[in-house]
Amino acid sequence: MAQQGNYPLDDITFDLITILHEKSKGLEAYDKYLRDAQSDQQLRQVLERIRDEDQRHIQELQEHLQRQLSQVSGRKAA
Repeated sequence: MAQQGNYPLDDITFDLITILHEKSKGLEAYDKYLRDAQSDQQLRQVLERIRDEDQRHIQELQEHLQRQLSQVSGRKAA
């Protein structure tokens, strides 16, 4: 959905921020799940691997957000 008017964020920027927010909340949840799984080493390993993958996804999305913000700033300065 293309926004029109004086919205402070374009759709892509908003989407990236939203995804980052939701994935970050998920990382917090993994901390609880890992505590709950203390007695099951196999499950802990799986949860840690998934959490690590999500952390890498967050880092990748942050890079895209930085690039997006630079592009948006460049368009506004032009």
